[in-house]
Amino acid sequence: MNMTAHKVAAQPETGGEVPYKYFIEAMRPLTGKWKIEIMWSLAQGTHRFGELRRALPGITQHMLTVQLRELEADGLVKRTAYEEMPPRVEYDITEAARGLQPVFQTLIAWSKQHGPISRRHTVDRE
Repeated sequence: MNMTAHKVAAQPETGGEVPYKYFIEAMRPLTGKWKIEIMWSLAQGTHRFGELRRALPGITQHMLTVQLRELEADGLVKRTAYEEMPPRVEYDITEAARGLQPVFQTLIAWSKQHGPISRRHTVDRE
């Protein structure tokens, strides 16, 4: 389905419009193969590049670099480079990303209540 051509649906309970555009804008920076895992690791504390790579088995150096740059460009990750030898770079989540904490807590509670939905649909199709 083409997301950009999607029509805004009416909200049954209010008769207003669903803020589809804002939902997509909020979700897009978090979509990516490793972005959720990166955000979770950084939410636990500041990490250097190598620490993040070790915390995410299977991610390549290139993919981690790309995903970190995108998260930084979206204002969710802060990169701090220290002018010292050897050079040191640390990554942390921004205040904007910290503002997502209640959303993530709600999603965790939802997941605990409903379980792994993606696996449930696979079982239902069999």
